[in-house]
Amino acid sequence: MYISHKYKLIFLRSPKTASSSLSEFFIKNIPDPDAIYTPVEDSNIKGTLSQDIINRYKTHFKFYHFTLQDIIDNNIITKEQALSYRSICVIRDPVDRQKSFYYFYKKWKQPGSQASIEQYNDWTSNGPFIGEPNSGILQSSFLKIDNKIAGEYWLYQNFHNDLSQLMRELDLSVTHMLPQHKTDFRKNRDNEIKFNEFATDNLNKFFGSDVKLYNELLEETYV
Repeated sequence: MYISHKYKLIFLRSPKTASSSLSEFFIKNIPDPDAIYTPVEDSNIKGTLSQDIINRYKTHFKFYHFTLQDIIDNNIITKEQALSYRSICVIRDPVDRQKSFYYFYKKWKQPGSQASIEQYNDWTSNGPFIGEPNSGILQSSFLKIDNKIAGEYWLYQNFHNDLSQLMRELDLSVTHMLPQHKTDFRKNRDNEIKFNEFATDNLNKFFGSDVKLYNELLEETYV
C-alpha cells in the first residue's frame, strides 16, 4: 500500500502482481515526505503504517494487502478521500497468478524441492493454491467501496506503460528505476509445469469475478 495525500494517489498491493516493486518505485520517486506506506521487505524499507494496525493484521501479513475498503475501515483515509483520490491496483491473469504463488512457495517455503505436475494439479484442483493463504484474495476486491469499483486497474502485462503515463501526468521524473523483486524463482517459463483441465476450470470458477474483470480490461486495452 502506498498513499500520497500530496498527489492524491493510492496504490494497493494485490499479491503476485509486482506490488513490492511498484511500492518501492512510488516510495522512491514520488516526493512526499508524509506518504503512508507498508514495508518493502526486499529492500529493508520500514514503512510508515502505524504499529497498532500492523499488530492487528500481522497474521499472513494482511496489512500488506489492504483493500480500499480496508484502509477506510481502519481510518487510514476517509471515504471521501478514497473517492476523490486516484486509486490504482494491478490485475494479473488469475491462473498465471496461481502459478506464481506456487513457484514462490516452492522457492521460499520449501527450498530445494521440485514442483511436480501431479502435486501442482492436486494442490490447485479445488481453488486457490492452498500452500499460500494470500492466494485466495480476489483481485477484483481491491478497489471496491461499498461493493462498487472506485479506482483503476492496470493489466499486469501492460503496467510499465501505465506507470510511465502516470509519472507524466504527475509531472514527475523517474530518479529510481523500477526494481525487480521476487523474479528469480520462476526463470524457465518454457518448461513450466501446467494445470490440467480440471484444475484450470476450478480456478476459473473460483476466481470468476477476477476472470471477468481481467478479460474486460484485455478487450478495452487491446481491441
